[in-house]
Amino acid sequence: MLKPWRISRFYSNSKLEVPNIWNLSRKHFRVETSDGRFIKLNKFRNRLNERELRDFCIKFSPLHVYFSVLNWLFPERVGKKYKARYAVPLDGEYVVDVDSYVYKRRHRHVRAGPAAVCYECLNISKALTIQTCESIEEYYSDIAIVFSGRRGFHIHVLDFNLRDWTRYNERNPIKSHEIARYKFSKIISLDTYVFDRAHFILSVDPMRVISVPNSLNAEIGLKCLYIGKRKDLENTSINALLYHSNPALEIYGYPEPAWAVK
Repeated sequence: MLKPWRISRFYSNSKLEVPNIWNLSRKHFRVETSDGRFIKLNKFRNRLNERELRDFCIKFSPLHVYFSVLNWLFPERVGKKYKARYAVPLDGEYVVDVDSYVYKRRHRHVRAGPAAVCYECLNISKALTIQTCESIEEYYSDIAIVFSGRRGFHIHVLDFNLRDWTRYNERNPIKSHEIARYKFSKIISLDTYVFDRAHFILSVDPMRVISVPNSLNAEIGLKCLYIGKRKDLENTSINALLYHSNPALEIYGYPEPAWAVK
């Protein structure tokens, strides 16, 4: 776990550039602090941009920075699930967490790099992510991949549409989002190995939050690096991934260590 001053320095020296494929002004944001608190940032400011989000990160030195998978008309109103319709959900992406431990292939853990991550775990996660993207691409094409900052990846399906899978219920829009995600998860789970019970429940939940791309996973000490499309991940080696997700330059002001290979 990084010390708070290192986290604050990272955000002070980083632009926190979130690709504009995400509309930050419609996202609900939360940060997790080192003492285990979750703080809703939208209660301080209804709609955030990159600069404002970065300022909050400098202030709170969070272990994790999250935003909602749904886009909201009133992000500041987001709270309990049964009250969520008053925040007015507009639309939202579908997100899959890919983690190597779900795939029960035994291997020898070889740890290296700034956070002592396992190369083989990341290789397994990379292969599973590519396979899952190929399954998703049978239905949707606008996909973005983000390194989780640990041992896996987040697949964001940006053009997911609940009306492809269910009717929209104006009286209970959250349930509509949930049903659509459930049906799509059932289909994807038939062709992939990335769902255990916990990951399946996460994929179905429209109220979930996910790590903000290019924010810092300060619990591990790596950036949640935005990678791009499936082809971009295929062309990225694990060494390159760890090189670009190493926050040493922003924190300490000197280049990445010699072990990192572009």
